[in-house]
Amino acid sequence: MDHYGVILRKLRELKRLPIKQAAKHIGRSAGWLSEVENGRGYARLRPAEFERIVEAYGGEMYRKHFGLWIAKSKSPTPLDSENVCLNGAILKYLRKKAKMTLAQAGQSVGLSGRTISAMELGKRTIRPELKDQLTRLYGYSPSSFKNFTTEDKRAKNIPALYKLNLLIHQLDPANIERVFAFALQNTTSNTIK
Repeated sequence: MDHYGVILRKLRELKRLPIKQAAKHIGRSAGWLSEVENGRGYARLRPAEFERIVEAYGGEMYRKHFGLWIAKSKSPTPLDSENVCLNGAILKYLRKKAKMTLAQAGQSVGLSGRTISAMELGKRTIRPELKDQLTRLYGYSPSSFKNFTTEDKRAKNIPALYKLNLLIHQLDPANIERVFAFALQNTTSNTIK
């Protein structure tokens, strides 16, 4: 089943377990559990193991909801229709403004600093609940976050370097070279430092 990770993430969230604590609870590593939940990497889950984890989470009573959780994971959330590319740059800006390190932010939400960095660079998707949790951690309300994507005044506060970094991490090397060549051709020598 391709959607075991979706179900396990939802069950873990219902139990309010950070990923490290959940991994210990089920006798697996946090990295393995993260890979399963995100459907990435090499971690694989057999049906018997899935059933064992559902039981460990006390998830039997939610079994009738599994199909709905899977369906919701496939449909775009309202966040997907917004400027998703900018979300990582906004989170980085808010984290820096709050004077928090990647490790501090990650520890506060039960993730590694590396995972927070990957989200800020657009290498990992940011679930709406996690985006809201991080926004609150940094001292803002979720509605304030939306203002950074819609209001010109607030959006201009996000450093262009953060936005450019996101864009670069989403391009393949050949396109990065083309962008770099274009920038060199269209920039005067006085502005290159």
